[in-house]
Amino acid sequence: MDHLAKAIRIITIPPVLAAGLATALFIYDKALLGDNTQFCAMIFFLTILPALAYLLQPFLPLFREKGREGQRHLAFIASAAGYICGVIFAFATAAPIAIHIIYWTYLVSVLLLTVFNKATKWKASGHACGVTGPMSMLLYFIGPRTLPSILVFILMAWASLKTKRHTLVELILGGIDSVIAFLLVLLVVNSFSL
Repeated sequence: MDHLAKAIRIITIPPVLAAGLATALFIYDKALLGDNTQFCAMIFFLTILPALAYLLQPFLPLFREKGREGQRHLAFIASAAGYICGVIFAFATAAPIAIHIIYWTYLVSVLLLTVFNKATKWKASGHACGVTGPMSMLLYFIGPRTLPSILVFILMAWASLKTKRHTLVELILGGIDSVIAFLLVLLVVNSFSL
């Protein structure tokens, strides 16, 4: 069971689920993302760039020496860089509103997560945040038929608890973080009729 839990944790890292989100939206309605360029950019900014943290951490002494905490810290940095670049790219290419919503949700999520984890004694799970965000966006863009994706969260939560990477409270807080970020982005988009 430990091997299964570790495998589930790897499969459900935020960059993998971001790729799943982009692919699902592209298959559902290609026009939603604009074109192939926007889809490829999403894969690069939301998946490849953040995933580099996991590949580079063993080779960067500053992060290697800190072990799992160093990997986590580098993942936050790489993710934030990818999300910021995505937002800039979306503006520079006049991307469709769905693209802006997605990039901004990811960026606001990581900002809220960072502030929350620095300002409180609790540590909200970035892993849970990276699972719940795509689920929220799938539900918004595609609809109720994506509700079975909740199983991904349940599996990730079980695996995280089994491997003792997070507590239940950390998982709930991480999940809430991305939902709040998504709702804030939608509020701004709807308020300004963007």
